[in-house]
Amino acid sequence: MNKKRLATLYFVVDWIASILAWTLFYFFRKAHEDLYINYWDRITHSFVTPSFWIGVVVIPICWLILHAVTGAYEKVYYKSRLKELGQTFFITLLGAVVLFFVVILDDEVTNYKSYYQSFIALFTLQFVITYIPRLIITTSVISRIRSKKIGFNTLIVGSNDNACAIYKEIEDEVKPSGRRMIGFLNVYDKKEYKLGEFLPHLGSYNDIERIIKENNVEEVIIAIERSEVETMKVLLTVVDTTDANVK
Repeated sequence: MNKKRLATLYFVVDWIASILAWTLFYFFRKAHEDLYINYWDRITHSFVTPSFWIGVVVIPICWLILHAVTGAYEKVYYKSRLKELGQTFFITLLGAVVLFFVVILDDEVTNYKSYYQSFIALFTLQFVITYIPRLIITTSVISRIRSKKIGFNTLIVGSNDNACAIYKEIEDEVKPSGRRMIGFLNVYDKKEYKLGEFLPHLGSYNDIERIIKENNVEEVIIAIERSEVETMKVLLTVVDTTDANVK
C-alpha cells in the first residue's frame, strides 16, 4: 500500500469513527433529557430532528479538519503506536473541549453533573472509537515494514564514505525503518563510485527532480562530503518542490 492510499485509509477510518462516536453520543444525550419518556421513543425521535443530521454531517468534518491540521495524514509510514496514542488523545481532548462549549453547554440540564457526564461520554466515545482502528492499522503497517513486505523508495545523494556509512547503517537496522534503497546520485563525476558497490548509480544530483518523479521517491537522504557542501542549497531547493522528505 503506497503512502497516498494509506493516508486515505486513515482519513476514511477517522470519518466513520467520528460519525459513529457522534451518533452514540447523541443517543446518550437524548437518553438523559427526560427520564419520564420511554427510552426507545427518545431514540426514535432523535432521528427526525434536524440537529441530529446536521451533527452527523458537520461534526465529523470538523474532526477531520482538526486531524489534518495536526498532521495526522502526513508521514504515515513514520507512525508509532505510542505516538498515535498521544496524538489521538490530545486531538480528542482539544476537540471535545471545543464541542463542549459550542454544543453541550447550551443544553438545559437539571444539575451540573450532567455536563461532566456529557463531556466524559463525548471524550471517551471519540477517543476509543478513533484510536482502536488507528492502532490496528498502525500495528499492521509496522509489522509489514519490519518484515520488509512494504516500504518507501529512498534515494541517496552522495557516493563516498558518508553515503556508504549511512547505507550500511540502514541495511543493518535491527528494526527496519521501511526505507527501500533504489540507488544514488553523484555530486562530482567520477569513473567509479564507492557506493556503486552496493547500489545502482542513477545519475547526477542535477537530475534529482526528474529521478524523484520517475521513481516515486518518497525520501531523499543527503550524504555528501564536506567538499561537496556547496550543492546543499541547490538540493534542498529542488527537493522542496517535490513530495519527498529530506533526511
